[in-house]
Amino acid sequence: MRKTSAYARRRWAPDPLASLRLLDRARPFDPGDTTEQHIKTRAAFERLGNGTADNDDFDRVAMALNLAKVRALEIDRALADLLEAGQEAMTAVRKRHDKWAKWEVLPAERTAIVDALDAHEAITDASSPLQMYEALDVVRRSVMKNMRTAA
Repeated sequence: MRKTSAYARRRWAPDPLASLRLLDRARPFDPGDTTEQHIKTRAAFERLGNGTADNDDFDRVAMALNLAKVRALEIDRALADLLEAGQEAMTAVRKRHDKWAKWEVLPAERTAIVDALDAHEAITDASSPLQMYEALDVVRRSVMKNMRTAA
């Protein structure tokens, strides 16, 4: 055994519990784990519909739909099309806000977004945390790429 000074760097040691941590992240969410997040997302959408929302509320709903769309592309094309309709409705809401400086959701858009949020909740509840982290990484990379091309 080598003697090291108090200031010497410790050598890297593998995590003996790494495989168990990975398995824990790869299992599906427990029932009720995502309920709080679903409630927050629905509340943000209700504020959008009431016209009392802010940009954070819009971003929360849009991110939820984007995450669900990434996961839906791995699951089923029809589900992805349903989520795409919700994304298009959210885009129309954003364009209207940029033009008139107020949040307004039309009835047809409300229906599309509610259906997409229902699909988002089902996808999230059936997914594992690892799958959702990977979807979040895809969305982040896409947003960063769009920001670079816009600049």
